[in-house]
Amino acid sequence: MKTVRFFAILALPLMTATALPAQNITVTNGNGGTVQKSRDCDRSAGTANCATSTTATTAGGKSATWGKDRTRVSGNGASATTVTNTGPGGQSGTRTRLVTK
Repeated sequence: MKTVRFFAILALPLMTATALPAQNITVTNGNGGTVQKSRDCDRSAGTANCATSTTATTAGGKSATWGKDRTRVSGNGASATTVTNTGPGGQSGTRTRLVTK
């Protein structure tokens, strides 16, 4: 029983805050165009914030960037998620979803 309590005490700080390193990838097609995508997440105490950004560049140098921000908050038997998308022309839209148990 003491072993279980010991591991539970060690695991508690890990469960309360988890910052993941940013993830980045670049893909180049056969014509020289590229797509770069990055993702960054931060999770702590019932909240998760994730942001993605994508940039596509043609071989001729024209580019477009778009992204998404997602926030999820959980607690008291419910979870709320808000997603904001930003398009390549700067237009944006937000949607929210609430799930109760």
